[in-house]
Amino acid sequence: MDKFEQMMHSMSQMIEEKRIEKIKRYKGFCVCPGCPTYNKCAEEEGELLYCLLDASPKCITEEAGCICPACPITEKMSLTHEYFCIKGKEKEQRIM
Repeated sequence: MDKFEQMMHSMSQMIEEKRIEKIKRYKGFCVCPGCPTYNKCAEEEGELLYCLLDASPKCITEEAGCICPACPITEKMSLTHEYFCIKGKEKEQRIM
């Protein structure tokens, strides 16, 4: 089990309140606002942490460059994919 799988397992065992707190903490490390693909709509909607939460529901539709590999969350959780804002969270991309 790699770091990502361990984190997902750990979060699945948490009560909802603790899981929400952890997600808020991870959002603090998120570099999405500095990405060329991140746009004004995503900013206005407060979209972040696509790698764990899911793709942009309506704002991001075109790839314009990806900084996911340089994100501290990518290293911390051993993420292996990118363009989470368009392709979906790590968990979904791993099972495709």
